[in-house]
Amino acid sequence: MAAIDDLKSILNYYGLGSLADSLSQKIVDDPTLVANPDVLLFSIKDTPQYKTRFKGNEVRRAAGLPELSPADYVNMESLYRTTLSGNSLPKGFYDSQDDFANFIGKDISPNELNARVSQGYNAVMQAEPGTKAELKQLYGLSDGDIAAFFIDPERFNQSDAIKKAQAAQIASEARRQAGFTLDATAAEALATELKGNIGTAQTGFQQIGATQELLGMDLQGETALSQQEQIAGTFGTNQAAAQRIATRRRKRQATFEQGGSFAATQTGTTGLGTVGQ
Repeated sequence: MAAIDDLKSILNYYGLGSLADSLSQKIVDDPTLVANPDVLLFSIKDTPQYKTRFKGNEVRRAAGLPELSPADYVNMESLYRTTLSGNSLPKGFYDSQDDFANFIGKDISPNELNARVSQGYNAVMQAEPGTKAELKQLYGLSDGDIAAFFIDPERFNQSDAIKKAQAAQIASEARRQAGFTLDATAAEALATELKGNIGTAQTGFQQIGATQELLGMDLQGETALSQQEQIAGTFGTNQAAAQRIATRRRKRQATFEQGGSFAATQTGTTGLGTVGQ
């Protein structure tokens, strides 16, 4: 019977194919129902299957938000799927009906989802490998966790996620440019101090890396400057540390200029100053 076939097609489109048999008698009694899917679906709105399929609406109702029609709901799922696919997230990741119900229930638009992914996840995943390594090292995140880190409104506060991403990038620059290992607390503190400016972090750690011999050597009873002192002095977060660096620089420069070796072979490395000043 054509009407029954149409019924199955409609229900399958909306993910409610399991109700085909129970609704077949309604179609036999009133074949015109298949010509008006809204009326057909409204007639099964109170069934457990319908509520499970469109459970994002249950969350919206509880939050005082308007429900989406079945057509709008399915269209929203399609837009989410397109957004995730367009951002190169792997198929099967965060694209289930349950995931979409979570987004719909929290009233997350496809544009907002796209912003979360493109500004967060992609920015990190497409960065140099050290950033991903630091996210895993500092926060124990897998690649899948990194995606969830940016797009799941239940698991992470968005601003907190961005801060951690910046901390990971800064920790990567510290390791790459200066050979320093930062823990999460130190990396996040520096990210806050630098307002997330990764370029400033890169410049500062380049300067530290270039002056490791100058600042790290023991001379005339002085002890080498610690990693913490070098970072604080270079980025201007501790003026006392910055002064010790300046004093050490003057002493080292004078000593090596007298001997000639350091000044001759390390041209340009004795001019370390506070980044941003």
